[in-house]
Amino acid sequence: MVAYRTGDVTVRILTIFTLAMLSLACTPNETRVEAPQGATTANKPAGKAAPAPTRPTVVQIEDKPRVERFNSLLMLASEDVPERDGIRDPFRYTRAIVTTELDGLRYYFYQPGNIRSIVGFTFLNDGSPRINPPGLTRNGPRREYAFLFADRARENIHLAINDDVKLSGRFSHDNMFRELHFFPRRQLPSLKVDHGKGLIRVTLPTGEPVVFDSETKEITSGVLQESPIDFNTSRHLRKNPRVTYRGDYLAITVAQRGEAPRRAKVWGQPKTAEVHYPSRYDKPCTISPARIWDQRPKPGDSDPKLTMLHDTDEELFAVIEKHCNWNLSALREQSPRLIKTGGGR
Repeated sequence: MVAYRTGDVTVRILTIFTLAMLSLACTPNETRVEAPQGATTANKPAGKAAPAPTRPTVVQIEDKPRVERFNSLLMLASEDVPERDGIRDPFRYTRAIVTTELDGLRYYFYQPGNIRSIVGFTFLNDGSPRINPPGLTRNGPRREYAFLFADRARENIHLAINDDVKLSGRFSHDNMFRELHFFPRRQLPSLKVDHGKGLIRVTLPTGEPVVFDSETKEITSGVLQESPIDFNTSRHLRKNPRVTYRGDYLAITVAQRGEAPRRAKVWGQPKTAEVHYPSRYDKPCTISPARIWDQRPKPGDSDPKLTMLHDTDEELFAVIEKHCNWNLSALREQSPRLIKTGGGR
């Protein structure tokens, strides 16, 4: 020890240092140390302390069991079949939303039986060169893609698209909605992220792919095609999200500004749905949403239920064939045979 002053001051410093060292030596050590492998204490001579191991193994004692972290990207990539046909009433609108490690990508989940399960995912294009240029210069304008499958059931699997132009600040004026429903419904939508190529690959209920740029969230390839957001200042002339299906199967699409797209009548005006079967028919067929979704309100409510009227793909195909005079036999052969399960329809 280096003393900076002589006399009593130096003595006091030495005394304080000695007491501090003794205090540390007497402090009990609560860390458990495991003896080296093969070491025993049976033959130790009395009165002799066992030599301390040179590389002690510290045993950590945990008060609580370790909980595995939910791997959202791994779960989103799982290509699962629907767990039931119809949505169980307690879980029709039950969901929460959480962010992921990928910027702009979130997932919906619910927890029946305290087990977290994914019931949808969504991502935002809040500014991109081709689809949403205004979003690059001001905050607000966006296109959102939401792939939803409530209660992991077949009944209401769909893609909801929202163009929010942020021009007036009024929800009913600025928000343009479109839904796409794909048939046959073979699987729940899934998502895989290719970090190396910067791509998001979504698999539709039909098993077909749609690929997005992970940075801009613009569609780059696959069976969906998109056009830029319409920023017309006239809400009456502005077009709903222009996203079209060009795959091998069937898609039903409905669109509306500021209201639920499935309504058969909005502000007193009748609305139509479009049925697309592009691999066989060049032009879409129009049909009233009332032929597809329940327009009756719940008891004591003024809003319609808007739940699917048909329990199976085959039932829906029969309605489309009769109304559109189409032949859907090829789709019917590929439709899954549905099995009633656990509380669903």
